[in-house]
Amino acid sequence: MTNKLNASLAAFIRAVACIAAALLSANGPAFAQSLADRVSRVPDGAVQFTFAARPGVCGNGRTFISIDSHSMYGSFSGSPETMRRDQCEPGPARVVLTRADRDIVKLETFVGPAGNASGVTDLGTVPAREAADYLLSLAARLEGRPGKDAIFPAMLADSTDTDAALLALGRDKNRPRETRRSAISWLARRGELRAPAAADKARAALVQIARDANDNQSVREQAVSAMSRFEGGDGIPALMELSRDAADPWLSKKAISAVARSGDPRSRDFLRAAARRNDLPEDIRVVVIRGIGREYATSQDAEFLRGLYASLTSEEAKESVLSSLAEIGSMENARWLLTLVRSEQEPVKLRRRALAGAEKAGAPTAELLKLYDGVSDPQLKQALIGLYANSGERNAVDKLIAIAKVEEDRSLRRHAISSLSKSDDPRAKEALQEIVER
Repeated sequence: MTNKLNASLAAFIRAVACIAAALLSANGPAFAQSLADRVSRVPDGAVQFTFAARPGVCGNGRTFISIDSHSMYGSFSGSPETMRRDQCEPGPARVVLTRADRDIVKLETFVGPAGNASGVTDLGTVPAREAADYLLSLAARLEGRPGKDAIFPAMLADSTDTDAALLALGRDKNRPRETRRSAISWLARRGELRAPAAADKARAALVQIARDANDNQSVREQAVSAMSRFEGGDGIPALMELSRDAADPWLSKKAISAVARSGDPRSRDFLRAAARRNDLPEDIRVVVIRGIGREYATSQDAEFLRGLYASLTSEEAKESVLSSLAEIGSMENARWLLTLVRSEQEPVKLRRRALAGAEKAGAPTAELLKLYDGVSDPQLKQALIGLYANSGERNAVDKLIAIAKVEEDRSLRRHAISSLSKSDDPRAKEALQEIVER
């Protein structure tokens, strides 16, 4: 009985072995070869493979790809109705490689339904992990655009950890700048997929790249920018620390600009505190002040800048306050700037800058018209004539006519006459005719 069981078991094992051997023989390339081997065996031309895309990735299979509903990549030509008909369908991701002389010369990425791909060698579906590893290996060795383009599809692969490869690409000074910049940028974008310890490691690597004065500046700047986009503002403290690097003014300015653009609420107090520092190099202080006046500026920031102005000693720092207040706008800022225009204690250059800022901040034309008779400097009067001419309002044309008729300064009178000659207002033409006939 035992001998019969052993014989049956042996026969079963031999049968399984034969079936396995047959499968491997029939499907050898798909089972035994790596994706890189399979691609390398394809003749010149187009070759494609597909893999599972991570949740939140969709596309129309031809022209566009969406990631998490807020990042769109590709081409969006066509009528709005056509675009509405194009459904954004979840994966799979499909990569098409073009080979010439055994080299990969082009790499394209699609997500969604695949159309008819005539003349393309289809390698079928491969594991997402293998696809990501292969694509990142291309980024690590290919020159030109294909190397950079290989990173994007790797970021779409489902359930993959790409941090180590991205960090290696970002640090590799032998890689093209654009490839490195792309790798660094994706390090920040994938923050929601990263554990805290891995996030700390990525952030430390970016700080190291940013601090490397021997590296390419555009790559260093990308590292600074990436830190400002870390999930939950995790990169902001590191940027604040970099901004204090007195040994590297370039890095300090870039870090401060990144903090200002970040929109992180912690940045407001940080920037205001930095602007108060009299020991800060003047060029960096200017960057700080301009940062305060960016798109996240509040009325509190405007009040702070107006109060800061009197304590500043350099003309450039004062100009940065004026331009920031002009950008922030509001009637309160416009009137403060007009007060500065009237101040005889201020240099004419700053008064002219304040005038331009007041107009940009929304100063009423009536207020600007009153200024002409309230200032004595010819440069300011000339600037005002220019503002009146650009305004085109009826009361501004009236003021130009008055200046052209009664202004004693010949240069200013000529400037007003020249401005009237370009006006389409019939009253301007009548006034010029009267002046000619006098």
